[in-house]
Amino acid sequence: MVISASLGLLLVLIVNLGGCLFVSFRETSPAFPHLFDQRYLALMAWGFLVPFVWGFSARWMTVFLGLKPLRPKWLLAAVVVNLVGLGLTLGGAVSIGSWLFVVGAGIAVAALRMFEPSEKKAKIRGVHSTFPFFVRMAYAWLLVAAIVGIAATRWDTSGGIWGASRHALTVGFISVMILSVGQRILPAFAGMRMLWSTKLMFAGLALVTLGCTLRVSCEIIAYQGYAAWAWSVLPISALCELAGLTIYAINILGTFVLEPSHAQKQPLVVGLPVKIS
Repeated sequence: MVISASLGLLLVLIVNLGGCLFVSFRETSPAFPHLFDQRYLALMAWGFLVPFVWGFSARWMTVFLGLKPLRPKWLLAAVVVNLVGLGLTLGGAVSIGSWLFVVGAGIAVAALRMFEPSEKKAKIRGVHSTFPFFVRMAYAWLLVAAIVGIAATRWDTSGGIWGASRHALTVGFISVMILSVGQRILPAFAGMRMLWSTKLMFAGLALVTLGCTLRVSCEIIAYQGYAAWAWSVLPISALCELAGLTIYAINILGTFVLEPSHAQKQPLVVGLPVKIS
């Protein structure tokens, strides 16, 4: 799964290079054409980011959340369905591809047993007790992103529904997963440190989730012209997300700078003098 995501990243870079060369020689604007840009973003999201997160979720989430054993064949099926949906989307069958993204995401969630009752206690030592909740919330955002994508193929008239779908995916799914898992594993990788503040962890995740909720809902309302008041909420959502990401960065920095590593915690052992005959 991680290999497929890495190949997706390689393809993203190749397509990006080709698109840049095309607009450099053939277009009057440095911006990608709209149709190309839509398919390029789908490739980046569903060809690289989504399967990459599924990959490390398969490796870590069963242990971190105490879930029941993974269903490997189901997860491979989710990857296949997702790739078929991506291929159809890139080929122009966006409506069918969007439905397959929903099916693939649903199979992946079932394969990971993300919303099933945990078999063991979640490993929350050193992190906030809401860690399992926010990980599951991230996968809920994945499903929201895929479903809103279907709505975009039917009713989007101004880019707002498409934008809401991508925001639910990149912030709700990807960013919340990074903020949750990052504060769980980075302190351990950096010399077995403890997270500086579990309260800051909760605050950052709560603000990002709140900001994403406001953005996804109000972007549809504002861009589709359903209500003018929604435009005033969009800057607030951006500030919430920025504050949450800033808190995350401060917490990680405080962990690296202020928290001692495992080696620093070890007591100093003074050797006894040895008589040499």
